[in-house]
Amino acid sequence: MSTTRNWIQWTAGAVLLLALGLGLFLRRPEAEAGVRLEGQVQTAAGEAFDLASLRGQPVVVNAWATWCGPCRRELPMMLEQARAHKHVRFVFLNQGEGPEAVRAYLEEAKLDMPDPLFDPSTELVQRWGAQGLPTTYFFDAEGKLVAQHPGELKEEQLLGYLSQL
Repeated sequence: MSTTRNWIQWTAGAVLLLALGLGLFLRRPEAEAGVRLEGQVQTAAGEAFDLASLRGQPVVVNAWATWCGPCRRELPMMLEQARAHKHVRFVFLNQGEGPEAVRAYLEEAKLDMPDPLFDPSTELVQRWGAQGLPTTYFFDAEGKLVAQHPGELKEEQLLGYLSQL
């Protein structure tokens, strides 16, 4: 069972990387200039969630996946900083996986992630100009993108971005 699940996760990861790569190849550079905190994603219960509803406070959106090594390394630190910075809303937006895979990973890793959100088609972060995973987006209280960090974040880098919000 575990081998099958691992194979499915790795296959899903390969498909996601291919989709992100194709999106990077086809994307227009001017698309990033107008990135706003908006778009429909899903809750773990499968309900629609509009990211625009989070405007009014600074928001950090971390696009990640369970099969992504750099995502796994940065996630504990990101969760810790989310708890330490209550004035900033942290959104953990899973890419291309379902709630079951995320729940299983969080249990295995012994991580407490409140309310993960899901971008099953990865369409949203492709529109936002993601070049791979993890990618972290920093939005001001009005919903305007002020910074984007591709790749794994170190704590010092995250704190620097947070100071800009």
